[in-house]
Amino acid sequence: MVRRSSNGFTMIEIVIVIIMVGIIGSMAATMLYHGSEIFVKETRRQGFVSEARSAFWNTMRETHGQRSPYNFVSSDQNYILLVNSIDEQKEFQIQSPNSFNYRMGGAGNYNLLSSYLSFDQSGGFKYYDNSFNIISPSTAGLTGEQAKLVHLSRLELTFVNDEDIFSLSSFIYPYNFKFGQKMSYHE
Repeated sequence: MVRRSSNGFTMIEIVIVIIMVGIIGSMAATMLYHGSEIFVKETRRQGFVSEARSAFWNTMRETHGQRSPYNFVSSDQNYILLVNSIDEQKEFQIQSPNSFNYRMGGAGNYNLLSSYLSFDQSGGFKYYDNSFNIISPSTAGLTGEQAKLVHLSRLELTFVNDEDIFSLSSFIYPYNFKFGQKMSYHE
């Protein structure tokens, strides 16, 4: 009797192993692809939220430093003119369709703060008197008489990116207003 010894794999065994490795590899590649897609989407979402918060807090901080209600002259729902205690002029502008701009010094081009601002959904800038009644600006913005009455302002901004909507709103009482009106003997 002759004994045969087998020291290798049959062709069928090799084909089955190759097919199994292919199936497992394609499943692993699909899972890695979906995981990286989720990571990229969340990273973009965090960037969107960071940009919206930064634009909002920058505007709120600058509005908080407004020197006098008189400096609100020509401000309206989509534009606010600010002058701080060291006479730096800053302007914020909501522009259609989706841009929120900033300019310092009153000259030169506007710089983009956010391209996610929704012009249609944002309430923009609102102004209130001592009795908390809304002051409605004319088409050219607040007049000198209306600006004198401003006691409080409100910032309402809505940022949109794909299906994400991020709304931020705050009442702002400028720090310098709490010292009261400038009297004739202060000059």
